[in-house]
Amino acid sequence: MFKLGIIGAGKLGSFHADKAASHKDVELVGVADPSESARKSLAEKYHIREYSTAEELIPFVDAVVIASPTSLHYQLGELCLRKGRHVLMEKPICSSWNDARKLVETAQEVGVVFQVGHVEEFNPAWLVAQEGGQFQEVKNGSPVLINAVRTGGYTFRITDVGTVLDMMIHDIDLVLSLIPSRVFFADATGFNLLGGQHEDIADAQIRFENGTIAHFYSSRVAPNAVREMRITSASCSTTIDFAARTVKKYQPDEQVLQGLFSPKHVSPDTVTSLASCFMKEHFQTNEMTSDTVPALAAVDALAKEMDDFAESIQTGRQPRVSGNRALAAVAVAETIIESIRQKAPIRFDPQKIL
Repeated sequence: MFKLGIIGAGKLGSFHADKAASHKDVELVGVADPSESARKSLAEKYHIREYSTAEELIPFVDAVVIASPTSLHYQLGELCLRKGRHVLMEKPICSSWNDARKLVETAQEVGVVFQVGHVEEFNPAWLVAQEGGQFQEVKNGSPVLINAVRTGGYTFRITDVGTVLDMMIHDIDLVLSLIPSRVFFADATGFNLLGGQHEDIADAQIRFENGTIAHFYSSRVAPNAVREMRITSASCSTTIDFAARTVKKYQPDEQVLQGLFSPKHVSPDTVTSLASCFMKEHFQTNEMTSDTVPALAAVDALAKEMDDFAESIQTGRQPRVSGNRALAAVAVAETIIESIRQKAPIRFDPQKIL
């Protein structure tokens, strides 16, 4: 069992505290936050000590969860890592690639676990979609087309970064974990609706060296909440609904894949009769839900993330979403944001090539 502290007593910090307090391998001992009322509320709820600063908390813990605003991630992460504490950092790791890189290097130098909270990695729909060889073409390096949409209403909770680092980065991280090729190009457009400094709506396309194109759309001022990704290869299209936890596969049968309906095999006399039933008879849709696939049942993603953090500390293995992986997501997000600002396509910086 190890001693854990929470840095940041807001809503997200409270969620993490709840998972830590009920974890068999974690002893939740304290919370740090400059807001007296926020930290007192959390301290009283879990019967733990309260501190006004991270510096005061650090001597009493082995590990921390940093659930503070993104603008404070570098400062707090550097402090905790240098003191030899294991860190679970909320996403994004930092708002800039350079700061994120320095944190990753520090964690490697000190030799501690550095995990970043990209919780969609623990979503059952994402895990099920990768089973059964459905993404084998992708993992083998064949080019695919990806469309990811992530939208929701404005919550007033995240104000120090825009929708790219707040929402789109979830999908960027997942796509980078899937495609065994390097990004070389980004082209994006974004808009600010609320009068702040950051984009509230963003549309981006990134290209990989193997020919894969990934298209991302995110909005934090949308009337409906959507969290979907469609991955299309030469032989299958898979749609993942992260919110509903469903996976839908649409694919042709073997006759189509063998080219038996190409123009050279279909005579003019059979076109009319064939066209009337072709799509229905030779393309299949398989929709997987929690009713048909038990693995799609609801899970507590934050609890799974805490499990992963605890196991990484105890065994010394890398967490599912390491600092290095989160660094890659920030590199792409930063390029997308730069494309939005310059209103022009951006070639990926060779120093950040993934």
